[in-house]
Amino acid sequence: MNKKIRNMIIALAAIIFVTTGVVQTIPQMTLKAEAIEPYAKGELAPVNSEIAIKQGEMLVAASDGKQLFVNTDDLSIRVVDEASGKEWSSQIKDAANNKEKSIVNITYIGKDDKKVEWDAYSNIIEQGNYEIAQIEDGARITMHFQNGTKTIEQLVPSYITQEHYEERFISPIEQKEKQGQLTSKQVATYKSVLNSVYVKDSGKGGLKIKSGNTLPPSGIKQLNELVEVIGYTEDMVRADNEAAGLDIEMPQMASFKIVMNLTLDEGDLLVNIPTYECVSGNDFFTLQKIEVLPNFGYASSDVVKDGYIFVPDGSGALFELNSYNASYPQYSRPLYNNTYFDQMYTRDTFSENVSMPVFGIMYGKDENATHGMMGIIESGEELSSVNVQLGTDDSSTGGGINNKVYSAVDTSQYSRVKLQGPYAEESTRYLTSTGPIEMDYTVRYKFFNEATTYYDFAEAYKTYLSEKHGMELTYKNEPKLYLEVLGALTLPKHFVGVPYDEVVSMTTYNELGQIIEDLSDMNLVVDYQGAFNNGEKTGIMNKVELVKENGSKKELEALMQVANEKGAELLLGTNLMTIKDASFPFKAKVHAINGYDGKPAEIYKYNLIDGKFSPSKVDRKYLLHPQYFKDVMDNFLGATETISNISVADVPNTYYANYNVKDIVTPIQANAVIERELQRLDESKEIVAFNNPNANTLPYCDYAVNISRESSPYGTMYTAVPFRQLVMNGLVEYTTLNVNMSKERMEYYLLQALEVGSYPKFTISYQKEDILKDTPYTHYFTVGYENLKPRIEELYSEYENAFNQIGTTEIVNHRLVAEGVFETEYANGVKVLTNYNEDAATVEGHSLSPVGFKIIK
Repeated sequence: MNKKIRNMIIALAAIIFVTTGVVQTIPQMTLKAEAIEPYAKGELAPVNSEIAIKQGEMLVAASDGKQLFVNTDDLSIRVVDEASGKEWSSQIKDAANNKEKSIVNITYIGKDDKKVEWDAYSNIIEQGNYEIAQIEDGARITMHFQNGTKTIEQLVPSYITQEHYEERFISPIEQKEKQGQLTSKQVATYKSVLNSVYVKDSGKGGLKIKSGNTLPPSGIKQLNELVEVIGYTEDMVRADNEAAGLDIEMPQMASFKIVMNLTLDEGDLLVNIPTYECVSGNDFFTLQKIEVLPNFGYASSDVVKDGYIFVPDGSGALFELNSYNASYPQYSRPLYNNTYFDQMYTRDTFSENVSMPVFGIMYGKDENATHGMMGIIESGEELSSVNVQLGTDDSSTGGGINNKVYSAVDTSQYSRVKLQGPYAEESTRYLTSTGPIEMDYTVRYKFFNEATTYYDFAEAYKTYLSEKHGMELTYKNEPKLYLEVLGALTLPKHFVGVPYDEVVSMTTYNELGQIIEDLSDMNLVVDYQGAFNNGEKTGIMNKVELVKENGSKKELEALMQVANEKGAELLLGTNLMTIKDASFPFKAKVHAINGYDGKPAEIYKYNLIDGKFSPSKVDRKYLLHPQYFKDVMDNFLGATETISNISVADVPNTYYANYNVKDIVTPIQANAVIERELQRLDESKEIVAFNNPNANTLPYCDYAVNISRESSPYGTMYTAVPFRQLVMNGLVEYTTLNVNMSKERMEYYLLQALEVGSYPKFTISYQKEDILKDTPYTHYFTVGYENLKPRIEELYSEYENAFNQIGTTEIVNHRLVAEGVFETEYANGVKVLTNYNEDAATVEGHSLSPVGFKIIK
């Protein structure tokens, strides 16, 4: 070969090698990864004194007219309101089984993929395996769950040399005595127990377990204490047996320590479970779930004849007490869609998410209610669920007599992953888990000693959020219309058969200016979506740029000027952590969240034709790993210094975690990053709008957009209630779902505006929707502004006229009057009756047309 040609080939190869290396490196350099901080563990309150068990019921705290009692015999708790005598108990009277006597139930899973459930009463009470301590304002209960008593052979080696015996046992005991961690009496007891276990082996010269030796229960307990104090584990037992040439098979035994703190705080019961204190005695088993006070505040159908259980499903929902249905034996929903990554390729049977960490029970209906109780999950809600069991008077249906609502927390997350993919016919699966997740799971119980409704719960939770986050209550006295405007979309095109993407502006800056001028007689909030980085099809935010197809910077400034002159609030909208454009420099293996299979989690739309979340590069998207969010926010805030109003579509309602076993980021850790960065955004901007935010992100926005008025159509639910809107009332401003992209008639959204102070919302575009045919955006089938304009004007006119009669958005009461009919009372005394039924209704002397309203001054 010609030397010159050979050198050219070598040079070209070198260039290709270097270029490839650069290409592979650049994605990792596009964003700076932040080290995710471990969970910041709290400090346990100091113990004031030990409380002896089996001494009956004891008063452990009193606060603001409430008393907290703990029964040292069975660990049941009772809260009593001193003024009214009303009480709430954790143990069901005349319990039908041990679960109805239990303060907690736990679920654990072994490496053999077997899941087991235990209740506290069966596993700790009868054996006396618990301790109680007095702490400030309450008590600490430490529960030792185990499936039987360990044998001596499982606690200490069957043979050990004298030297090793001194090293393993005697020296650590004496060392702890010198350090003041053990008393001389404890040391003498432990040495005595060891002497009872071992005898000299005349053959080998060491020590062996006495033949046929059995310690009394007290001795086994002391031996258990000894090995725990010095940290002598089952693995050490195996190692010492192997060192002695013994092959002794020890059965796997599950055991768990659960720590629960019970305190009174200004009359509220606080239940705290620090999961970092909840340890497994054997790494073969992992604690997976804890049901917290599953019977607390129960209502027996023998005593309470009617009333409601409240859950935050969608806008909120009520279950009637004593309405058990065997087809729907138990309602259980995860908060914030926290099972998403386990169920991401399974279609959810529930139509609404659970976005507020609250639940409650009302004893009696409306004004006939006697009292109530509400739970607020203060921390750890990212891993919790809300559960309902309904009672019945008719035992022949298979149900029990008791109504219950309670929370549970996943102390680890797991999934059984199909080896060949989610839709593979081959069903082989493997178990993968996060392992134990550290958090302080805390539930606050609020008690109401008189007639209680869901409105009282909403007011209490609103006050709680306001005080916790320093949110001032403000109420608007003018109607508003919320317009979500389509900006840049990425449409698939073809040129001589070759596919390519084209960014098209559905509404340019100039066109939006015309719309604002056209509707200048309305109070508008204009949310301009698709403003940054390819518009709707966002890529990685390594840099932030306005979409040139929407117009020039000068035209944007002109649009802002028009909005300012016409009194419209203009926001520019984007996604921040959703990757729809997976092209360079994004690299899924580097930047994306990993699912339980350890691979980048690919998210697809559900395909009605094949009943699957079908793989398609057209609608595939990824979620950015939380470790990059700080850098994304740095870039975004830096690039938008001159833009004061921002809306975010994805982050506030999305569940984040990373499940690659080499890089576990728990939902608790991820959420800490999300909240911190959204707070930075809120502090940097004048107006921030979030799409359908979860309760934990709500404090960082001014507008909550796309808030549904419905709950999931679960079989035993009685009715949907606007709990979520009642909580938001005064904290933030909020909108309905889209008037023009719904099967519901326009009047349905007008009712919401008058009932709960929601702003009607339309999604519009200046361009006709015809160009979206045969694209991923066919759901925008009625967004053309020219066609929508008459409907917008009609709705706003009716809304404005009605609002002027109401005069405020400040709600002071809300009640269910009849099925589908609600009454809202405003601060100025005006009442509004809303009828969501398709038939006319007459309630309390007032006639209401189908899907109609009446204002009562």
